[in-house]
Amino acid sequence: MKANWLVTVFVLTPLVAFAQKQSSAYPRETSAVMSARDHNVQVILEIFRALEERDPSRRTVDEREEALYQPDVEFQWPSALPYGGTFRGKDAAVWSATWNPLQPTAAERKMDPQVIGADDRQVVILYHQRGLSPSGERFDGKVIGLYGMRDFKLSHAQMFHFDEAALVQFLQRAARELKETKR
Repeated sequence: MKANWLVTVFVLTPLVAFAQKQSSAYPRETSAVMSARDHNVQVILEIFRALEERDPSRRTVDEREEALYQPDVEFQWPSALPYGGTFRGKDAAVWSATWNPLQPTAAERKMDPQVIGADDRQVVILYHQRGLSPSGERFDGKVIGLYGMRDFKLSHAQMFHFDEAALVQFLQRAARELKETKR
C-alpha cells in the first residue's frame, strides 16, 4: 500500500503536472484534426442530413448537396427500379421524381444512416428507404450504400436494397395510385 502511495506522489503527480502544462502549449484544434476516413464519413452523413431535410417539392440537387458532390459524380441504382441505371453529374439524382411524392413528411424522409465501414476512399452506410403511398401504404426497406470519395466529395454511389422485389412492387402500386389521383 505504501508503495502505491509513493508511486502516486513521486511519479504520477509530476507527470500529471507536466501533461497539464503541455496541453496549454498545443491549441485545441490539434485534438480535432480529422483523419481522411473521418472527414469522408462526415461528408456522407452531411449528404444524408441534406436529403432528410430537403424540400420535397424540388426536382433537382440543391446547392447544399451540390457542394458535397464531385462535378462528375456517378449514381448507380438497381435496374429494376423506375430510376434504375447509372447516371452522372449533379442532375443525376433522378430518384427524387419517384420519391418526393412518396415522402411528404420528415418521417418518410428520415433515413437513420449507420456507418458500417469506411476508409480514406469509401464509406459504407446502412440506411432505411421509407415511403407513403397515396392510399396510406407504408414502405420501410433497408439499403446498403457504397460511396466512393475523392477530395472529400462524393464521386460514386451504388445502392443495394435488401428486398428489391418488395420495393419495386411498392413503387409500382404507388405510381398507379399517383396517376389515378392526378386524373
